Amino acid sequence: MQVTTSAPGRICLFGEHQDYLGLPVIAMAVNLRFYIEYQPTSGTHYRIRTPDLPEKERTLDIRAESPAGEDFCWGIARVLLDEGFQLPAGGEFTFHSNIPVRAGCSSSSAMSAAWLRMLIEIGDHPQKESYLQDPVRCAQLVYMGEKEMFQGAGGMMDQYTCYIGGLLHVYPSPDASSPYGVEELPNRPANILLVDSGDPKDTQGVLARAGETARRYVQEARDSIPGFSLPETTLTYYDVFSGGLKDDRARLHVRNQIRNRDLCQDALRLFRTGPLAPVVLGNLFREEHEILAGTVGISTLKIDAHLGGLRSAGSPGGKINGSGGGGTFFCVQAADTGKAAEYLEKRGLEHFEVQCEQGARRES
Repeated sequence: MQVTTSAPGRICLFGEHQDYLGLPVIAMAVNLRFYIEYQPTSGTHYRIRTPDLPEKERTLDIRAESPAGEDFCWGIARVLLDEGFQLPAGGEFTFHSNIPVRAGCSSSSAMSAAWLRMLIEIGDHPQKESYLQDPVRCAQLVYMGEKEMFQGAGGMMDQYTCYIGGLLHVYPSPDASSPYGVEELPNRPANILLVDSGDPKDTQGVLARAGETARRYVQEARDSIPGFSLPETTLTYYDVFSGGLKDDRARLHVRNQIRNRDLCQDALRLFRTGPLAPVVLGNLFREEHEILAGTVGISTLKIDAHLGGLRSAGSPGGKINGSGGGGTFFCVQAADTGKAAEYLEKRGLEHFEVQCEQGARRES
């Protein structure tokens, strides 16, 4: 039985670099997808072909006690085995994708989501249908196999968005049975132009450095400000009592984390009300990018310059996408969409008109 599954990449609209601090995010799955094709064999190993990558082929033993490095395919298979799934002993798999790699669009999490969906489709379990009908549960399994299994940096946004799909508000859940809650937002933005800067990035390295700095400064705020809580403390309260922080960098960093948190909540209220006008959405993106570039320090001079150039071409605004340090950025297209595309084409920048997309699915 031949099977094909796929999962989308994603862009982070609001709450960038805040999910690992226990704060909500708003992310959108986009119509760039990772595909996995399966052919059954009688072997005892999985043969994985990756024609788009320099390493064209490898083998995987899902029952090995430990993987050869940080192998998300092994981690997700182990999670499903722990869930009681019976998986085929062998098979041939072909991976291919039209998601930019190492560019902040979650190509690795899209792979993980498509892989989990594939293993559920070809595996056996007494409650298999319940897994297929519960995307939130499956997103948690992707997170377990990709992040918890390898103690990776970053939060939960990628795995949830790539598996569930749509425009999502993902937030820490008070329910002990589920670490995160998910709200699907109906008013999906349009006219988003995703641009690949052409500069690859070190996702885990950037996340580890930015996360370590943010956690350290937030802890200093907790130690110095009475009753400080990053999810709850208001900006006004913080401004009154932040004088207790001796490090000016820590004071500004935490202040802008609060601003970023509030910006995400402002956008959430607007998305719940109705579609956002391009100018409003662009202004919100621009404000978040200023925080990410100036405080979190994840943008590049090249990306900043292109965002400025696109504003001159009529875009209301945009922001860097993903962990940063290179990779992709996006902007709202102006009414005359040709001007933005003309700007990018003159500079040889690959770009995509992205729309909201479904989550992990079986194609055939």
